[in-house]
Amino acid sequence: MKGKSVLIIDDDEISLLMLQNALELEDYKVIATTNSLKAAELFEHHHPDAVVLDIFMPDKDGFELLREIRDLSPETFIVAISANDQYLRTIKVLGANVALSKINMPDAIVDSIRTRK
Repeated sequence: MKGKSVLIIDDDEISLLMLQNALELEDYKVIATTNSLKAAELFEHHHPDAVVLDIFMPDKDGFELLREIRDLSPETFIVAISANDQYLRTIKVLGANVALSKINMPDAIVDSIRTRK
């Protein structure tokens, strides 16, 4: 997936910047936002190849965004992330391709996008 685009949606700016830098070092075009309310609009505008989605955010959570993105583009590769491992299995059942703990950032997330698994 090198050279492709990734949308990162995470209200934690430090996590977002860390992941953005790691992906850019791997030649991904990154669109990043801490605003979950603008995420669907950014997705529709940029049509990214992959999405990294935090599960718990203010205003609109990752569960709702996952449904919106799947409705717009069922084939998009989605990596759900959370500091709370309790919900990772649930978000995967709901349609995320991969669900990872933020403890694994950024290496495991970049690897999952690179290998799409």
